[in-house]
Formats: sequence, structure tokens, C-alpha cells
Amino acid sequence: MKFFTLLCAALLLFVVSNSHAQVSLGIRGGYVNAGLAVPEHSTAPGTSHQDRWQVGTYLNIPLFKGGYLQPGASYIVKGANLNYISPHPDLFTSGATKLTLRYLELPVNFVYKVPVGFGKLLVGAGPYAAYCVRGDYKLEAIDAGGQVSSGSKRIDFKSSPNIFGTGMNIQRWDAGLNFTAGVELNCFLTLTGHYGYGLMNLDKSTNNLNNRYWGVSLGFIFDREDW
Repeated sequence: MKFFTLLCAALLLFVVSNSHAQVSLGIRGGYVNAGLAVPEHSTAPGTSHQDRWQVGTYLNIPLFKGGYLQPGASYIVKGANLNYISPHPDLFTSGATKLTLRYLELPVNFVYKVPVGFGKLLVGAGPYAAYCVRGDYKLEAIDAGGQVSSGSKRIDFKSSPNIFGTGMNIQRWDAGLNFTAGVELNCFLTLTGHYGYGLMNLDKSTNNLNNRYWGVSLGFIFDREDW
């Protein structure tokens, strides 16, 4: 993972130092629908998606006509609702019901833009690496079908397992692929959709969990090179 980050940084420095066109800065933020992909025969609990958010910045680096490199840095909240509660309503049981993972994410997208009357349409894809700066999970106790207590606990990434009562061992690092499409308007505003496909197993125990999310962001690009 450190090698990937260093490689992205070296690529960025090379492109900037060799680019004679104007490099512009963009900011964006918006809605994220986050979840976890669980294999069909996994022992992991059932999951459902959460409504989350992200905010970040990126560079827009011209490579050739219509082609751009867009490395960025984002603060993004991911995770999922978990189903570790017993299905038997008459029993007293407790379990983790929500996982929240806050990441510093570094995407590097290769983007192609097509001019239109109101601005530019864009589509792109590339890798990302992410580091979880904080993780939390919610614990609930259920008795006779009703909740009797609940609370939030911080994930200790040095412990194994690190989510009480589950055997899960969540790790900090994540990496995968990022896909984007959207529009840059002539008024400098941007509207983009994103899809993140995590490739790393987040759980170092017997489970196999991968981050998945889609989102919509509104942003602003400064000093676009053709204006």
C-alpha cells in the first residue's frame, strides 16, 4: 500500500513537471450510499447500505486533447448496517448493528471530456487507496423483541478481533477501483456521479468483506484551462 501511494505521488510530480498546459484545482462534496459486499457462502452477517457523505479536492491536469489526469484527496464515510442480532425474538441477545468507517481516500482518475454547448461531459476511471482514520460500531442489546440498551464503541485496529461479539478483525487499509461520470458546466460548477469498487478484504478473520459505494457530488472547478 505504501508503494502504491508513492507511485501515485511520483506519477503526479512527473505529469506536473512535464505539463505545459494549465493545471486547475477542483473541490466537491456530496452524498454517498455505502455498503459492504459479502460472498454468498460467507459467515459474515447480512448487511444493508447506509446514507453517508464525502468531501474532497482534486487536480485537473491536461495530458492530451480531451484527456486529463485527476488525482485527488477525499474524506469519505463508508460502512454498512450489520445484522448480528439473533432472529429469535424471545431471547436476550446483543450484537453489532452498524459499522462506520471514516477514510482518507486518494483516487487517481484518468478522465476524458467531450465539449458540449453548456460545458463538458466527462467519464473516467482509475485506482484508489484509502486509510481508515477512525472506525466505530454500534452495539445493541435486545430482550423479548425490544431494544434495552445501545452504545457506540471505537474500533481498536491493534486488537484482534476488534468488534465485540463478532470475531471480525477490521483493518485500516483499503484499495480498489473508482469510476466517475458527470458534467462541467460553463458556470464552473460540476456535477458528478461516482462508484467505488473495493478490492481489498477489510476483515482479516475468516470473512471476506469489500467496500462498495455510489455517490453524487456537487463541486466547483477553478481556472479551467480552456477559459
